[in-house]
Amino acid sequence: MKNLKMKTKSILFIFFAIAFKTASSQCSKVTVAAISNFVTFSIDSVLESNGMRNGPDYKGATLYYPVKGSGNYKSIVLVPGYLAAQTSVASWGRFFASHGFVAMAIGTNNTSDQPELRAKALLDAMVTLKLENKRIASPLHNNLDTNNVAVGGWSMGGGGAQLASVLDKRVKAVFAIAPWLDNSKLIAANLNHSSPILIFSAQLDNVAPPAKHANLHYDFTPATTQKVLFEIAKGDHSTGLSPSFGKGDLGNVAFAWMNLFLNDDSCYCKIVKNDSMNQHVTASKFLTNVNCGVIASVSENSSIIGLSVYPNPTNGNFILKQNSTTKIEIKIHNIFGELIYKTELCNQQTTIDLSKEAKGIYFLNATDNYKNVTCKKIIIE
Repeated sequence: MKNLKMKTKSILFIFFAIAFKTASSQCSKVTVAAISNFVTFSIDSVLESNGMRNGPDYKGATLYYPVKGSGNYKSIVLVPGYLAAQTSVASWGRFFASHGFVAMAIGTNNTSDQPELRAKALLDAMVTLKLENKRIASPLHNNLDTNNVAVGGWSMGGGGAQLASVLDKRVKAVFAIAPWLDNSKLIAANLNHSSPILIFSAQLDNVAPPAKHANLHYDFTPATTQKVLFEIAKGDHSTGLSPSFGKGDLGNVAFAWMNLFLNDDSCYCKIVKNDSMNQHVTASKFLTNVNCGVIASVSENSSIIGLSVYPNPTNGNFILKQNSTTKIEIKIHNIFGELIYKTELCNQQTTIDLSKEAKGIYFLNATDNYKNVTCKKIIIE
């Protein structure tokens, strides 16, 4: 019996290694060259005059979307900077739409609105996106994934995007271009959120100098929040508004960021970390705490969150039991890093049915409000 158990463990170890080799093979297709040569979608747009909701906390909106895409679109809302119109962020809106996402560019009620009001504008626009998904006459009717929405902006809009993620934990990711907040009043508590954030700053920005703005944003965002700071070499306050800058490096990183954190596609992590790019050419500074090995390094730290999984191995039906009152998010991925199941628990147990999935190894990640993560291996046989 002992030898049989050892043999079984050896077989599982070999299968586990093969599984990751297969996943790595799939991820090998995600390269800088492949992203740079991405076959873009034709795009179209929806205006408020087409029947889209007119939100009270912003003024004017254009919703860019890919034509003949796959549907179930993840999305991002973009707000401009001080004294700027929504057209200033339109290039990013068109870029994201041409790469398979929905992007909503909004204006502000007053072009001098401070970051706090821009944060409210972004959250109000998220309401509009959800209603657009329900509007029968909309070309995006039932085609929006309203649970995966990022926020972003330029200058004061970038600062507003940071604040929006503090106000609403449903913000899945943040994209901040040359972000500006009143640095004389800024403290770490102002940026205490768990939404992953990508910051594009600029070395020669004299409007929002990195040392007084973007660098502080990066430092004050909690260490437990996944973050990237990409300082554009010789760039100014407006350089980050161009996705094509640096031979497309800015667009490539932003596209990878959206795929990693909105599509849950871990294959894009190496691009986000800039492992395969000439960052010394485009970036004068590059900082990140993003960890690409979350799934690959499976640990059984269930005591952190108090989570039990049984039976395991399973025929596909199993129970998750939580032994604490902490709200946790559950995500289950296959060996290719694809998200196949997602839910939330709070002092409860639930039965999960994966019986229609192929036999093999799956990975369960549980994350609580403090970003403690437990990763468990589930075997379906």
